[in-house]
Amino acid sequence: MAETPQEALEKAKAIDPGVRAEDLKQDEDVLDTWFSSWLWPFSTLGWPEKTKDLEYYYPTTDLVTAQDIIFFWVARMMMAGIHFMKKPPFKNIVIHGIVRAADGSKMSKSKGNSLDPLELIDQYSADALRFSIALITSLECDTKVNKEKFEIGRNFCTKIWNAARFLQMQEEAVGGAAQPLDASATGLSADEKHILWATDMACAKVDALLKQYRIQDGALAVYDFFWTQICDWYVEYVKDAPDKARAVAILRDVFWKALRLLHPYMPFVTEETAHQLGFLKDGETIMLCKFPEGYSAAEKAAWGLTQETYDFVNAKREAITALRALRAEYKIAPSAWVSATIATGDARIAAEAESLKRAMRAESVAFAPADADLAMPSRQTALGTVYLSLEGLVDKAAEAARIAAETAKLQGFVKSAEAKLANENFVAHAPEAVVAEARRKLAENRERLAQLAKLAKLFA
Repeated sequence: MAETPQEALEKAKAIDPGVRAEDLKQDEDVLDTWFSSWLWPFSTLGWPEKTKDLEYYYPTTDLVTAQDIIFFWVARMMMAGIHFMKKPPFKNIVIHGIVRAADGSKMSKSKGNSLDPLELIDQYSADALRFSIALITSLECDTKVNKEKFEIGRNFCTKIWNAARFLQMQEEAVGGAAQPLDASATGLSADEKHILWATDMACAKVDALLKQYRIQDGALAVYDFFWTQICDWYVEYVKDAPDKARAVAILRDVFWKALRLLHPYMPFVTEETAHQLGFLKDGETIMLCKFPEGYSAAEKAAWGLTQETYDFVNAKREAITALRALRAEYKIAPSAWVSATIATGDARIAAEAESLKRAMRAESVAFAPADADLAMPSRQTALGTVYLSLEGLVDKAAEAARIAAETAKLQGFVKSAEAKLANENFVAHAPEAVVAEARRKLAENRERLAQLAKLAKLFA
């Protein structure tokens, strides 16, 4: 903001105490900071001369800004552009929240609470800084930032690099670079169909979100796709895939699409990784590659990609996760082999026995009718009920004591809840949501008691 006459006088008196107000004259040929910024879209391109840069770059498409300078700068750039250039300087204005200090205050050099981006780049890398900011900054609200939040991006960079090294090693294991995936590939497994369908959806989703300027949502979508779908699940599948060469070919195709999805957020690591994996030749750059579009209808039909298969594999993964949770609950060592049973009405699961055994670290996986009621610890999943046999894996006496203690505790909760719900005054006057929650909790505890009663018989 420009100085007031009084501020200018006080500053002059600090230099020469004899200066009077009438001695001061405002320079008539000066643009203040805000007014000069009005002209920025075209004055930087050679205006008022009709330069090639001005002809090519004005107007531009998008302006990205925080809401605090809409009046001071953005609106005035619009007015100046329309007045001097006879057309607005940009078509779209994307307004995002302000990145604030950890205590919520606005970052300021005078306050000394600003983060130095060069220091952050040295500590975490440029891509980690860029991706973390995109992931945590919303269009709708301001964001509090501290250094620890940039670990998200750094860890993601590490994950990408490790996955790339895994792909290289797997390609070496199958005798060099995998053959390109094409529509002639047949006999794909359910897991291979799942990752291809997930890739197709990710390409469509990220593209749609970026077109809507949903930068944060796009970052979250590509993060979830790469970390969860590729690294957490498909990479594990590739390690023991029945057809290793085909599984690696699919991973390579999916990985290349993932790198291009990531490139707007992580330009350096994607560029380097693309060259290291041979997707690009010397002199080529990922920034000029076409943004991935997923797979054609012909390819999806040839490979048998469907929403049903995608949902089935998700249900299978839920069953695997449930079994792992049961192992953790009963403190079974990760190295121990177990026996599992899945009570389900989905006939497709029988063909997945081997993949389930590998993922569950199970020496056997049996299947039972959906209405089976087995005396084993269990978890409900979309696929059915997952049971874990504890035979030979736990201390029976210790487990019996644990079950007895948990049963006694739950019986106390059930008795208290039954008394509360039997109180007509509580039911009549308490908020409906509170009463409903009390009934839900009572039903849940009763069901758990029934499960404990079955388990108690095993350790009697």
